Amino acid sequence: MKVVSLNRELPEAKRKKDLLDVVDSFRKRIEDGEVAEFVIASLDPNDGEVVITACCKDFVSATGIFEIGKNILFQTNNEFE
Repeated sequence: MKVVSLNRELPEAKRKKDLLDVVDSFRKRIEDGEVAEFVIASLDPNDGEVVITACCKDFVSATGIFEIGKNILFQTNNEFE
C-alpha cells in the first residue's frame, strides 16, 4: 500500500498562492498608477541565489529604493511567518 502525505504539499501550495497574491496586488497598483518605479529582491530556493530586479529611471533611483526598502525591513518589529 502506498501512503501519500499532503502535509508538505499544503504549506508549499499556500506559500505559492501567497506569493502570487502579492504579485497580483502589485500588478493592480501599477495599473492604477500607484507605482512608478520598483525594486524587487527574490531568493532562489534551490541554490539560495538572490536576484534583484529593478524597473527604475536610473541606477541612483534603483539604489535608493532598494536601500529604503532594506531600512524599512530592518526597522520592522513584525516577525515573518
